[in-house]
Amino acid sequence: MTNTDVWDPDAYLRWTHPRTRAVRDLLANVDHSGPRLIVDLGCGPGNNTELIADRWPDARVVGIDSSPAMIEAARSRQRPGRLEFRVGDLSEWEPDDAPDVVLASAVLQWVPDHLILLPRLAGFLAPGGVLGFQMPGEVPGSIVDIARQLLAAPAWRDKLRDGLDSATVHAPAGYLTALSDAGLAAEAWETQYWFPLAGEGSLTDYAAGSVLRYVLARLSPDDATQFLAEYAQRQRATLPAQRIGGQPVEVLRQRRVFALGRLLPR
Repeated sequence: MTNTDVWDPDAYLRWTHPRTRAVRDLLANVDHSGPRLIVDLGCGPGNNTELIADRWPDARVVGIDSSPAMIEAARSRQRPGRLEFRVGDLSEWEPDDAPDVVLASAVLQWVPDHLILLPRLAGFLAPGGVLGFQMPGEVPGSIVDIARQLLAAPAWRDKLRDGLDSATVHAPAGYLTALSDAGLAAEAWETQYWFPLAGEGSLTDYAAGSVLRYVLARLSPDDATQFLAEYAQRQRATLPAQRIGGQPVEVLRQRRVFALGRLLPR
């Protein structure tokens, strides 16, 4: 597949609640009374950025994402003077003005050596500014584990060698250390979520819009269809649907690692 923009806004938005719950929890813990400028790095189709704008209605909020397709979808949510979206690579991004809050949700894990990036982001903050992020951690028997098992199968291991290895999430202590070394007053924590998704095949559909995007982008359309069919078969065997509330439900388990750092007045 030659398309380098792997993200599909429609697929991403099909499961809004599981994708926004950790964002809401992150926002609830950001302690800033009156930010003027907030930047959302890796904003995707803008649904989470809207939550930020609603949380601080007097702030100017800017969403940044490297995917033109995501930014195109996000621009329908723009609010003149209040909420805007731009294409940009977060590892190279520089603000026009010192932001009061910089947030990154479920994106830093795709940035190699992102611990090195944190001091750079911290250096952009206005006095009293906050840098906050959250990202998915590993869960045994998860949808990511199923993908790794399939990638090791003979039919796929040569075509998709190291297909998921670019995602890295450190323990909370690693983020405490990196943020503290960057001169921020830091805190970090982790949470596990259990989301009931209605209908058989829900977990595969969720994975197709998130953890499998980089895998599927490296395959031809026919191979991508075959890969998803084999993934769905393994998913049903590993994480079968349960009867909850009288209907078939597949349970999505997530572990999220959170970190916040505040720039203290000098």
